[in-house]
Formats: sequence, structure tokens, C-alpha cells
Amino acid sequence: MHQSTHFTVQLRLMAPDILHVNESTVTFDELVEECLLQRAKWGPDSDISRLRALIPETDESVRRFVLIELIKFDMALAAEAGQLRPIERYVDAFSDLLSSDTVPLDLLLEEIQLRKEAGEHPSRSDYARRFPQFDDMLSQLLGDGEATAALSKLGPPPELSLNSRLDDFYLLQKLGKGAFAHVYLARQISMQRLVALKVSRGKGDEPKALAQFDHPNIVRVFDQREIPDPHVHMLYMQFHPGGTLADVVKCVRVTGNAVPTGRMLLDCIDKNLLATSQIVPDNSATRDWIGKAQWPMVVAWLGIQLARALHEAHRQGVLHRDVKPANVLLSAEGVPKLADFNVSLAGAAGRAGAAAVFGGSIGYMAPEHLRAILAHTKRQTDWTASGSTGDSDVREAADLYSLAVLLWELWQGQRPFVTDSVAISWSDMVVQQLQSRMQDFQEPHRDGNASERVLEKTLRLALSPDPQKRLSSGAELAGRLRLAMHPEAAVLFDPGESTINSRVARLSLWLVACAIILLPNVAGGFFNYQYNELEVMKTPERMEGLANVSWWVNLTFFPFGAVIVIWFAKGVMRAVQSVRGGARVTHRDLMNTLELGHRAAVISGSLWLIAGILFPVVFALMFADFSLSDAVHLFISSLICGGVAMIYPFFGMALVASLVYYPLLLSVSMQDDEFDARWRLMVHRSEMYLLIAAIIPVLGAALMVSSESSSRGFVLIALAAGVLGLLASAAAYRVVTDTWARLGEVLSSRTSSVPGEQ
Repeated sequence: MHQSTHFTVQLRLMAPDILHVNESTVTFDELVEECLLQRAKWGPDSDISRLRALIPETDESVRRFVLIELIKFDMALAAEAGQLRPIERYVDAFSDLLSSDTVPLDLLLEEIQLRKEAGEHPSRSDYARRFPQFDDMLSQLLGDGEATAALSKLGPPPELSLNSRLDDFYLLQKLGKGAFAHVYLARQISMQRLVALKVSRGKGDEPKALAQFDHPNIVRVFDQREIPDPHVHMLYMQFHPGGTLADVVKCVRVTGNAVPTGRMLLDCIDKNLLATSQIVPDNSATRDWIGKAQWPMVVAWLGIQLARALHEAHRQGVLHRDVKPANVLLSAEGVPKLADFNVSLAGAAGRAGAAAVFGGSIGYMAPEHLRAILAHTKRQTDWTASGSTGDSDVREAADLYSLAVLLWELWQGQRPFVTDSVAISWSDMVVQQLQSRMQDFQEPHRDGNASERVLEKTLRLALSPDPQKRLSSGAELAGRLRLAMHPEAAVLFDPGESTINSRVARLSLWLVACAIILLPNVAGGFFNYQYNELEVMKTPERMEGLANVSWWVNLTFFPFGAVIVIWFAKGVMRAVQSVRGGARVTHRDLMNTLELGHRAAVISGSLWLIAGILFPVVFALMFADFSLSDAVHLFISSLICGGVAMIYPFFGMALVASLVYYPLLLSVSMQDDEFDARWRLMVHRSEMYLLIAAIIPVLGAALMVSSESSSRGFVLIALAAGVLGLLASAAAYRVVTDTWARLGEVLSSRTSSVPGEQ
């Protein structure tokens, strides 16, 4: 394919009556595409000198690149007419721009490919004589794999007449054309349904790869069959009439300074629906949402579904390796469907050549994919030799990179990187593209809303030059993109630097845990001691005994409880530190974080319960006049203190875990397969501790009723504190449940990211 570069050039065409452009500013893509389209109008032509009329008067490097693209296309048209034109004919006709020594590799590949399609067997010796500069790589270029060689020998499929029947299919319209296959819109007569019919000479691996998928965002393959006359292979699949994302990208580019909207996406789809005589859906919740949504949210919505499609393909061991807008079909509802017909839907730009040998579209390739191509062509330099250089390194991360490029282009109308000069050959273009991946991205146009910030941050992460630093899976990419759909939840995972959440996250976990867990226990211990001193231990001997016993109990229980809490907090602290280093957490790390408050509450409550039993027993042994009423007062006061020591640590740690640490731990992977179970557990636990908080004032009231007048004022203060604790617990319960509902918008499997779905 031609170079996908988004700088502009001023040009004055020599024949404005041919191109109908004069003193205009066009993108390089549009320039090459227009030249190819004008050449296509001529059909087969023996006078190759006419190509000069299509070359713009501009920089020599631009003219040379356009000439090479025109030569490739002219060679392909001539080959379809049964004429194989050698490169030397073009060298003689355009000696001012091209010589045998400067023939680019991709032009050589074009001729080799066309000769193979015609049934010839190009020899290395012939090309070594004609183009000695490529002698060191001719053995590789002329030694393709068996599958490619076999396909080349079969040649292109026949041109089929529209409005005619082929086996069980009535051909209605041509959708795409490539070197080895054509795609038609057809009606399957036996099933009375519209299908996309791919017609080729050879079978290939695509039917097997596509047929194994049953995913809502992957084009569904119905079946395949072969017929003897004409001898072709047919693959028929679900037809999606909404066009492709390539159509949408073009619409985004022409918006100029205007901000794209979801309505624009629907307009592109509707235009394609009308072109294929399809009905525009009415009463569609999905289309209604798209029409009202902000553009970054629409881009994220499309990206979520495509990321999940890639995740399913990768899960089954299938790599796409050519993710680009033209390979994403759209349903009438706007739902994207990942496809790979291995044909170009760009009209004149779809032709044989280097892309047929290496695969993919370089404008969307990951750095490791570009390095693999350079390794094949032996064009490595010192700076390209680092990193991956083999086909085996072009793995799942490369597909996700290509998807991120696609989404950036959809968002901005242009890709995140540019090249500063025009390549003189396809291999030079690959080098330039690889260099551009290592440079800073173009500064995007932003509106500054939360969805857009999340989208940009996610795409930048997915576009890291280092595959190890990218997102690990399509599911992870989808999870991050879901944040852009729910900006109110995004602030949990990506809070601002000045927010309370960020400040708490920067504090030591030990400090936070000690403040939340130990302070309520200290306060409970103070209240318990003061009350028992006023109400139960009224004599000097009892007060001395209370002081001694309290000293030994506190000296034993507090360190014991602290050690256990520290033991449980240790794993959480380790997980937080690992996440800050970019690592992913485990199921146990997440559970330890969410269980820390509950465990602290259980430990505190258990120790207070033991103290409530131990104190009366010890005092009964120490003092003969220690009554049952005294024992009851001691026990109830311990229960009240134990309740306080349970609800405050639980709700305190539940708030911190839900608002700070749990989102922090998931900020790398954005995945939790057991989220829904954790959600239910947190709500259930919160309800249980809210009930405990409601019981504390009741116990306080009972204690006040049974207390003597001298201590009722103190008990009344404690009762008021219990009521305030209940109100605080209710408020914390509300925040915890609301927070998990917000988290559920992004993480829950019960919540659909696709509007209109149940």
C-alpha cells in the first residue's frame, strides 16, 4: 500500500484538466490515491509515457515516490491484460527520475509477484544480472513459503458479472478487490439472506481461522464451498452494511476544526446503508446513545468491543496482524465487527506487491512488526537492530498496538506519529515508520473532559514502543477503555494529584492502618477504664486491682492484636509497592486488601470479648464482695467498647480500601474476574457492621438505665458518642456501597458496556 503520511504538500499539477486540482493543498495520501484513481480510468494502456502527465510538479522525492506507485499499478493492470512489463521499460521512459541502480526493493517485489501470479518461475540468476544490488536477498525474495507460492500459481480470481448467479448465490455488488480474492454482496438463494461472498482461487487458512469464532464483534463465517466451473473457492459470511471504520476516519478528517460527534458516525453508517438499499433502523437504543454521546466516549465504546474481539482471537491462538480501519466492518446499529478479508477495500490502492509478501499495513504496524520486515529485507541498521526482529516476536501486543493506532486515528483524524520526509522506496518507508514510532506523538486536539483524558492515557500506554510496557491483553485494554465510558468511576482509578485519595495513597499503609485500627481501641480502652472506675471499682483496693489488671491485659492484648494486624497488612503493603512498580496483583492481594478491615475488626472484637469475660473472673477471685451486678456491668461495658473497636476499623478500612487501595491495585490490569463476588461480600459485610453499630446505642442505653446517678453523665456522653457512631457508620455504608456501584460500571460482568444491551 502507499505511504500513509499526514503532512501536506503544495503542488501545481502539470495537467489540471486531468486531476481537476490546481494550486491546492492535499494530504500525501490523497495525492497518491487520486493519481492511482486517474490511472485506473484509462484501463490497460501500452503507452507508459502517459504516466508522466499524472506526476505533480513538486519536490523531486515526492515525484519519484508517486512515479513508483504509478508504475506498480500500471504493471498490475498490464498483467491483468496478459502483458508482463519489465521494470527496465519504465527505467528507459523515466530516466530522469529512475535508474537501474535506484530501483527500490518494493518495485522489484511487485514484478516478482506479478510473474508468479502469471505462472512464471522467476530465477535468481536473472534478477542478480538485472539488479545486482539485491543479490544478497534474492534467495529469500524468490524462496517464498509453499502456501504463498501455491496461491501465486493459482492467480487472481475471475471477474464475475453482477446480477448473475454463482452456485447458490446471486451477485449484487462488488465490495472489494485484491490480488487473490474479490468480495461481493450476494443473496444466498437457499437461505434468502444477504451475505458477503469472498471468491478466490485458493482456500488458504482464513476459513479455518474465522470459523472457530463465535463472538459478537468478529465477523461470523457461515460456510465455504468450491465449484468446478469456474474453479473458485467461496467463503460466505455475515454481511454488515454499515461500511467500515475507514469511512468514519475520512469523515473525521473533513470535520476540520469542528469536534466530531456520535451523529457523524451514524451519518457514515446511514450513507452506506442507503448505498446497499438497506433500511436505517428505528427505535434503536444503541443508535440513540451513539447520537448523543461525546466523541471520546464513542471511540472508547468501539475500542472496547474490538479489544474484546482480539482477546477472544488471541485466547484461541489466532493473531490478526492487520488491524486497520478497513478491516473493521460496522453493523446498521454501529457495532464494530473485526474482519480480515485479505483484500483492500480502497479501490485502486489494492494491489499486489510487498504487502502481499509481508502482510499487514505499515501505517498501523507495531515497532516489532516493522523490525521483522527489516530483518526479512536485511535493512537493519544499528538503531533498528535492538529489540525484536523475527516473526515470532510479532505477537498479541502487536495487534493491540495496531488497534491503539486505529483508535487514535479515529479520535483525532490522524495517526499519532508522522514522518518528516517522503520515502523513495517501500523499504525506506518502513525505516521511516519505525523511526516515527520512537518519537513523541503529535499533540492531540483536546476538549479536556474526563473521558478524553482517560482515552488518551490508555492509548499512550498501549502505544509504548516496548511490547513489555504495553497492556498485556485485549481484556485489559477493554477494561481501561471502559473508564472513558464512565468518567465518574475514572476518578477512582486515576485521581488528581491534589485529591484526598491521592494524598492518602502516598501515605504509608502502616500509618493509615494504625490510625484507623488502633485509635478506636485506645478510645475504647479509655472509656472502659473510666466507667469501671466510676461504676464498679469504688474502693481504693478495687481501683488498685483494676489498674494492675488493666496494665497487664493491655500490655498483652494490644501488642498481640497489633502483631496480627501488621502480619495481615504486610501483604497489602507489598502489593501496593509492586503495583507502583508496574506489576500486576494476584487474587490473594486483592482479598487481603479488602479483608484487612474485617480482620482487624474481628481481632479487636474478639480481644474485647475475651477481656469482658476475663475481667469479671479475675476480680471475682480477687475480691470476695465482687457481685454479679458488677460482673454484668464490666461485661456490657466491654461489649460496647468491643463494638466501637469493630465498626470504626471496619468502616475506616473499607472506605480506604474501596476508594484508594483497591482501585490502585487494579490500576495496572483493570481486571478482576471475581469482582461481582467481592462486591456482594463488601455490601454484606457493611450491612453486618452497620447492624453492630445500631446495637451499640441500645447497649449504652441499658447501661445508663442500670448505672447509678454518679456515673450516668459519663454514660450519657458515651451514649451520644454511640449515636454519632451509628450516623457515621450509616454515612460510611452509603459511601462504600455507592463506590462499589461505580466500580461495577467498569469491572462488573453484569454491566454491559454496549448501550441498549441487557
